[in-house]
Parts: sequence; structure tokens; C-alpha cells
Amino acid sequence: MVYLDWKAQEIGVIGALAHDETLMRHYREGDVYYSFARAAGLTDDPDRQHWKDANKDQRQRMKSLNLAIIYGMSVPSLAKGINRHPLIASRLFEWHRRLYPRVWEYREARVQRAMLDRRIESEYGWPLHISTSPNKRTLYNFPAQGNGAECLRLAAWRLCEAGIVPSMLIHDGILIEARDQEQIEHAIEIMRAAGRDVCNGFELDVEIDQRLKPGQRYRDKRELAQQMWASIMDVLETVRAVPKRAAS
Repeated sequence: MVYLDWKAQEIGVIGALAHDETLMRHYREGDVYYSFARAAGLTDDPDRQHWKDANKDQRQRMKSLNLAIIYGMSVPSLAKGINRHPLIASRLFEWHRRLYPRVWEYREARVQRAMLDRRIESEYGWPLHISTSPNKRTLYNFPAQGNGAECLRLAAWRLCEAGIVPSMLIHDGILIEARDQEQIEHAIEIMRAAGRDVCNGFELDVEIDQRLKPGQRYRDKRELAQQMWASIMDVLETVRAVPKRAAS
């Protein structure tokens, strides 16, 4: 069992569709959140991996910022989400606008076009019909989520055609059963090709997130998710739905 996922998929999709050369370059560099922090003068650490390991809170704030802008989040909401003063959140918004102007232009143009047409479509024509009082954030969100879903749809279909049947689709990742390393590499290339097809040739990176040995369960690596699943397992043990774990 191997879990494969697209790295920073929403950011890569928007950068490619907006033809924002700076954001695409930052994505190709390997960690778009580090690249933004470095370009905005928020860190002078020359080592990408060291910054990621030593500044997990700051990296999470950079991630929240990039996703918030795509989804149309307001400055007060972002400030609350990253636990910083609104003035700091506002400054981060302005830095993002200066670094990635094509993203901001693309975002506004898509929403305006959608309001006129009363619909918005993914790159492969999947439509969202707009009501008389649409939520603007939904329209901001659609290009990233709709085209991320197109990547997943294409990859799942092609994996099945290649005889690699997905066990589970997980938002921007796929859990597969593979016979050997060659099949894993084939699955990775299928996912990369799906990303290129949706993003007009721009490649979304795919990585092995987890390898599961027989008897292991898939677990989200985030601390909050770990706490949630630990609570669920405690409840299941209490009601005797699963055997009690051995005391550590």
C-alpha cells in the first residue's frame, strides 16, 4: 500500500492556469512556501530544508496565506487563522500581490466572467451553475478545486486502465496497491501526466507520502489529525470494537 499525492496542488494549478511565471518558478524550486517567505524578506535562511524543519509555524502561516488568497479570504479572517495582527496579515496580502500579480488578475477575471455567464467551468468543461446570489468565495475557490478534481479524475481513470486500481482517493492523493517499485513509478508518472494535461503542460510534483506495511493503517501526519485518530481509537477500544493496544 502506497499513498501518493500532488505537492501543493492548488498552488501549482493556479500558478499554471494564471501563467504566473514567478509562482511557477517558486513551485518548481521545491517548496513554494519557503520561496514566498524568502522573496518577501521573512527569512534569510539559505537552506530550504532547514527552514522547513526549524520554522514549522511560519511555514504553516505561509501555506495559510497562499490558500486564503486563492479562496478569497478577508484580511481579518486570515489574521485570525494565522494568529497575527490584521496589519501583519494585510502586509502579507500586499507582498503576495506584488510577487504574483498574474494570479490576482486571473482570479478577478475568472470571477467577473463567471458572474456575467452565470457559470464557471473547469479546464475539461465540468460546470458550476451560479445562483442569483452566489458566494464569491466559491467562485474564487472553483479553479483550484475544480481543476484539482480533474487531475484526480484523469489519474484514477488512467491508473485503472493501467491495471493499478486505486484503493482510495484522498482529496489530492491516491492510495494504491502496488506489486513492485516499477508499478509505483508508473503510477507516479500517470499522476504527473494528468497534472500536465490539466495545467497546460506545467508539471505538478508527485511524491510518496507514506508506504504502509501489512497491518498498518493510513494516518494523516498532522498533529491535530493524530490527536483526532488517537481519540477515535480510544473510543473504539472502550466499546470493544477493536482490541486494546498493548501498554507502552
